Amino acid sequence: MKKIALLTLFAAVSALAAMPDQKQTYIDKTFASMDTNGDGRVDKTEYTSFQQSRFKNRAQAVDAAFEELDKDKDGKISKAEAIVVPEISRYFDGLDADKDGVLSREEMQRAMIAAQTAESPEK
Repeated sequence: MKKIALLTLFAAVSALAAMPDQKQTYIDKTFASMDTNGDGRVDKTEYTSFQQSRFKNRAQAVDAAFEELDKDKDGKISKAEAIVVPEISRYFDGLDADKDGVLSREEMQRAMIAAQTAESPEK
């Protein structure tokens, strides 16, 4: 009986030890994406290219979401239109930088940039 318990404990500990650290995995994947020439270092050109690509992809996603939310196609997101996305609805007043009661594409883009620079991998 003790032998089975020890084997079970050993298996559990081995499984835990084998689980990759999510933060380290995120860092490793991000570094590999930036290190385009594979030399184990990221130079300024590689870093700039990576960030430009990252922002471009996010900007395209924000533009697509903006178009989808802008039901009346007036180029603005009203509080009524924003209600379908809880995160936008919840932070609407804070996102509305010029306090005109609607979100412009530029305000949405600024929010995206702020969110991207603050993001980090989940624990």
